[in-house]
Amino acid sequence: MTTRRALLGLLGVAAGVGAVPAATSCRREPDRDEAGRAPGPEPVPGDVLVVELAGGALAVVDAAHGRMLVGPAPGVLTGDGGRLVRTERPAEAITRLTSHRLPDGTLVSGGTLAGRLAVRATSPDGALVALATDAGPGHSPYRPGPRERTTIVVADSAGERRRLELPGNLEPEAFASGGQALFVLDYLPPTRPDRYRVRVVDLASGELQPLLTRTKSAVPPGAEEEMRGEGRQAVHDRRRNRLFTLYTHQPDHVHTRDRIAGARRDAPHVHAFVHTLSLDERWAFCVDLPAPFGERAAGGHAIVSDPDGTALYVVDVGTGSLARIDPDGLVVTGTLRFEPPAGSAGGPPVASAAFAEPAVLLVGAGREVVGVAASAGGETVRRWSTPADVRGLAGPADGTRLYVGQPDAVLRVDPADGTVRQRIDVPGLVGLRRVVTGD
Repeated sequence: MTTRRALLGLLGVAAGVGAVPAATSCRREPDRDEAGRAPGPEPVPGDVLVVELAGGALAVVDAAHGRMLVGPAPGVLTGDGGRLVRTERPAEAITRLTSHRLPDGTLVSGGTLAGRLAVRATSPDGALVALATDAGPGHSPYRPGPRERTTIVVADSAGERRRLELPGNLEPEAFASGGQALFVLDYLPPTRPDRYRVRVVDLASGELQPLLTRTKSAVPPGAEEEMRGEGRQAVHDRRRNRLFTLYTHQPDHVHTRDRIAGARRDAPHVHAFVHTLSLDERWAFCVDLPAPFGERAAGGHAIVSDPDGTALYVVDVGTGSLARIDPDGLVVTGTLRFEPPAGSAGGPPVASAAFAEPAVLLVGAGREVVGVAASAGGETVRRWSTPADVRGLAGPADGTRLYVGQPDAVLRVDPADGTVRQRIDVPGLVGLRRVVTGD
């Protein structure tokens, strides 16, 4: 029998736990421009980069010196960007769970759990962590392997808090406010999943329940949305405590409100929408996006919130389309067209988006970045090129600097004209996920 001691492991932070050998540090060459001139401005102290490496592993890199603060492992970044929660497998049937404070990367808690588990979701501050059965290589929360039952473990800094053995093929998505319930993706059919619905697990009873409608009434049996999505991206709105998730390509999808009230004439023409999940009130609502959103490659779409949290924007670089969404009224308040960046020569364009300042939305694809006046008609106010394909855009909300993901590197650039100020080598980089500042 597995003892509680074996399950919980350590509570405190042991010296040397989670340390990364110097040999794994990322090397940064002196910065020189294309003409070989002397290094530019000094690196910005305090910035750290959350990067994705091969296989979906996340790591944390000090932008000032290129030093790896937290080594690569499967992980989840908290909604507030203050924690990175990781899992490692020291033995076949043991999962080690660690939580690292950002921006310094300090290990703040760690422990061991029984079973092959993968971290899937955290509470906004990282105090609670949800893990689920690890389906193995080639599978993800949005492309799960077949299974009839799922183990879900909820843990905190003291170790395992709740273990549930539930029927079905489930993947944790987010905690409800207060940590008493967990939203999950319920894949159907469990052994051959091709669609899913969002449900909520009461952590005290272990009961699976449907969501509420936006009017806070119970969804009638058989009226729950069953989604067939591609190209998922999500934005956590901390002020409203809502999760906005972009879905594209929904040929057979019918919203809950249409299942209850009857299909609308325009429903068959909707190929993309933003799924809104209230973490406080446990309801869901879908904001339909007009054509041509969702008609091109899923990877060419991105969703981003403006720095003030007053609007959400969905961009489609395949058609040069931009939609503005009111996060309170949950309606599309306007669409516009812009001249998109040139796509990658190696395949369909992959979109990245970030705000350089409150009024300028930067959109990257292929080897170009364009600045769009998002709230003033979509005029292109800047355009510049990058040495290689863009693999993510991120920067602080004040717009003073921008980091651009590249194959095996991250560039710090001037967001006004793309001038490279610094290059940080990150071998194996797949994408730049976030910048966390120490300001």
